[in-house]
Amino acid sequence: MTSRDAYSYWHTEKVRFSDTDMIGHVNNVAFAAFIESGRVAFVHGGVIRRMPPELLVVMARIEIDYRAELHWPADIDVGSRLLRIGTKSFAVASGVFRGPLCAATSVTTLVVINRATRQSTAIPDAVRADMETCLNPGAHV
Repeated sequence: MTSRDAYSYWHTEKVRFSDTDMIGHVNNVAFAAFIESGRVAFVHGGVIRRMPPELLVVMARIEIDYRAELHWPADIDVGSRLLRIGTKSFAVASGVFRGPLCAATSVTTLVVINRATRQSTAIPDAVRADMETCLNPGAHV
């Protein structure tokens, strides 16, 4: 997941001065926000475009590996790809890059829930079909 070639979808972000901490590098909370922006653009921009309105996608788990420092000012790219599909959940892999440097990688598990009952539910067949087209790292949303 540390190679740009591992990702099919890209989202660009700017490192803000407020993303830095007292020692001048980008804070871990900012990394989480960058990953969230890339993941949300990827998931809602294509992976779940046919999700019925009575269903929601919520985050159940996130793992972030910090691999290198980032500093302000910078433009960064957040790569995303669908990693796996379960019955009620799916996982998205993300990478934060400044040029060829991989500064962080992440795996997020997302669960489909019913909006009214707040209970997890199976991924609808149409949504699953869309997801399966995205499983190949070379596929584009």
